[in-house]
Amino acid sequence: MTEWLRIFWLPSKPVAKLKELPQDAGVYYITALWIVLYVGKAKNLRNRWKTAHHRYQQFKLLHPFGRLHYKVLTINQIHSYEKAEIIRFRPAWNGTTRVTFWGLLCLFVAVWGRVTIYILLIAIAIAAFIYLISQ
Repeated sequence: MTEWLRIFWLPSKPVAKLKELPQDAGVYYITALWIVLYVGKAKNLRNRWKTAHHRYQQFKLLHPFGRLHYKVLTINQIHSYEKAEIIRFRPAWNGTTRVTFWGLLCLFVAVWGRVTIYILLIAIAIAAFIYLISQ
């Protein structure tokens, strides 16, 4: 049930540190607040993101919540592994040539909606803690 969470324990980089990616073959995931938006593969992860990746501008919009998680694999493994991960996660950005205005609006609502919910939950937890201490 929580198998999808394993990708969030993989090594990751924010938008500003993509030049620090390893020069190995692997599969990468663009994520924001536990949402997998894109799954891709590269023979050299650093070179793939060194030049302008076709999703780079969209990835920049996710700052500070966006991260690029990656898993280093052999060149022989990356194609089948990427296909399996796309089938498993069905990321919103895979299979589209570019994100439309409505797609970006939905992404904005999804990301900032989650941020709002997390902030509210933290505020409720703090309020409950303060209430319990004052009793």
